[in-house]
Amino acid sequence: MIKEATENTRDGISVGGHIVSALKYAADKAVVASTQKELQNLMDNLNKVTKKYGMKINVKKTKVMCHRKPQVKNSS
Repeated sequence: MIKEATENTRDGISVGGHIVSALKYAADKAVVASTQKELQNLMDNLNKVTKKYGMKINVKKTKVMCHRKPQVKNSS
């Protein structure tokens, strides 16, 4: 379902010149994006696909994390 929800989109993060919008490890999945809007778009797509197959996202097990690049301080 993740593959179906993330295909045909340019939302995600750039890794080595490729757009990555989902990570999978064992039974866990992570949706990744550069902006809050992109993440919301990906989650909306995933929600549509899960409903299509008669499933739903368990909101109690869903987590959101934000990571920012550290700011480089000028040494001058």
